[in-house]
Amino acid sequence: MLRWIGGLLVIAALAVAAAAAVRTRDFVPAPLADLAVAAPVPDIAIDADAAAARLGQALRFQTISVQQGQPWDAAPFAAQRAWLETAYPAFHAVAKREIVNQESLLFTWEGSDPALKPMLLLAHLDVVPVEEWSKDQWEAEPFGGEVRDGFVWGRGAADDKGSLVAILEAANALAAQGFKPARTIIFAFGHDEEVSGRQGAIAMAKLLKDRGVTAWFALDEGMVIVEKYPLTDTPVALIGIGEKGYGTVRVTAEATAGHSSTPPPDTAVTLLSEAIIRIHRMPIEMKLGGGPAIDMIRALSPQLPLTIRVAAANEWLFSPVINQQLGADPRAAALLRTTIAPTMLEGGSKENVLPGRVSAMINFRLHPRDTSAEILAAAQEAVRGIPGVTVEWASPPMEASPVSSTVSDSYALISAVARAAGDNAPVAPTLVLGGTDSRHYLGVADNVYRFTPAILTDEEISGIHGVNEKLSVANVERMIKGYVHLIAAGAGAAP
Repeated sequence: MLRWIGGLLVIAALAVAAAAAVRTRDFVPAPLADLAVAAPVPDIAIDADAAAARLGQALRFQTISVQQGQPWDAAPFAAQRAWLETAYPAFHAVAKREIVNQESLLFTWEGSDPALKPMLLLAHLDVVPVEEWSKDQWEAEPFGGEVRDGFVWGRGAADDKGSLVAILEAANALAAQGFKPARTIIFAFGHDEEVSGRQGAIAMAKLLKDRGVTAWFALDEGMVIVEKYPLTDTPVALIGIGEKGYGTVRVTAEATAGHSSTPPPDTAVTLLSEAIIRIHRMPIEMKLGGGPAIDMIRALSPQLPLTIRVAAANEWLFSPVINQQLGADPRAAALLRTTIAPTMLEGGSKENVLPGRVSAMINFRLHPRDTSAEILAAAQEAVRGIPGVTVEWASPPMEASPVSSTVSDSYALISAVARAAGDNAPVAPTLVLGGTDSRHYLGVADNVYRFTPAILTDEEISGIHGVNEKLSVANVERMIKGYVHLIAAGAGAAP
C-alpha cells in the first residue's frame, strides 16, 4: 500500500514538474504589433548645449502650483508662456495655440489626413515648491537653471520641464526643417498637474472630448529607461501602461474628554492607535497577476535568471516564494498590491488634557485589482469592535486607471522609440505608482502610455520632488531625439 502511494506521489511530482517546465518554456514576451512606419526618421542636427541652456531658462520661471484655495501667482506662468513663444517660433508658426483656464496650453498641429486619429503628447508647466529647510542642501540654486558638470540643475528639470522643453525642441526642429505631418498632433500642457490637474488636464480633456476627438494614443511622463534595473542589473526601458489609484481615509476616534490624571482604560488616542495598527496590517493580496507586473516579467524573461522565469511562469506553485522575495522590497511590493501608509495625525490641545476626538489620515495607492469600495469596506471591517472609531474617505478617491494595450501599434511605436533611446535596452510594460495628468485623458485616447526617453540613475530619480533635481545634458539630447523619432514615425510626412 505504501509503495502504491509512493508511486502516485512520484507520478504527481513528475506531472507538476512537467507542467512547470511547459509553462516556463511558453513564458516568452508577447509579440509586438506590426507597425508600418509612415516615414523615415529625419536626421536632424541637435545642439544639445543650446537646448540645455533653454531648459535652464525654463527652470527660472517659478511656476509653482498651489493647493486649491491658496493664492495663485499667475505672473511666472505668463512670463513662461511668452518665453516659449520666442524660444520656439517655428513651432508656434505651424501649431494653433489655445489657452485653457488662463494657464494651460493646448496646441494643435494639423495633419494632412483627417482620416488618421491624432497623436496626443502631454507634459506639464508647473513644478512643486522647494521646501525652505532643504535649500541649504542643494548644490545649485533650485530655480537658477544652472548648466554645470554635464547637468541642468533646478526644480522641474526632470519633472516635468525636461519633457516639455524636449517635446518643443523636437517639434520646433521638425517645423523649421519643413516637416508637414500627415497625422494631426495635439500637445496638451497642463498648469496644475502637481495638484491633481483639476483646472488644467481635466479641462483640456473635456474640451477635446466635447469636440469629438479620439486620439490614437496619449503619451505622458511617468516612466523612463532605468539605468540599472534590479531584476536584470542592466538598463531597462519601462513603459507605464496603467496607474495606481489614490485615496486617503480619515480615521476618527472619540472618547470622553478629561484630565490626564484620571485616565480611563482607553482614551481617544489609544483607540486611534489600535485602529491605525489594524488598518496598516490589513491583509492585502499580493501577486503578479491581475496587473501589469506579470507582463513586465514576461517581457524581460530573456534577460532574467532561470529561477525567476520558472517562479513567474508558475505563480500557482511558487506564490509564497514570490511574495516573500518581492514583498521584502517596498518598490517591488508596491507593484504587486495596494499599499497602506499612515501619514498624518491630528488631535489634542495640551499635554495634560485627554482629547475627546483625534484623527489620522491613511493613504492608499490602489492596485488595479482593488476598488476603493472594497478597500474602504476592508478598513471598516478591520476596526470593527473598537468603540468610538469611524473610517471614511477624506475626499473622493481615484480608482486605478484601466491598463492600456501592449499589443497595439501605438505601443509598438513607443517601444521602438524606447529601444532606440536606450541603446537597444529591453523594453517592458509596468505600473506607474504615482499619478500623472494622463489619467484624465482616458476617455480621449484609445490607449494612454507613460514614458520619457531618458536614461536615469537612482540618484537622478531620487531628486524628483527632492533635493538636487537635475537632468543631464546627454538626456536632453536623448529626449529630443526620442520625440523627433516619435513624431516623425508616428505622424508621418504629408506627401
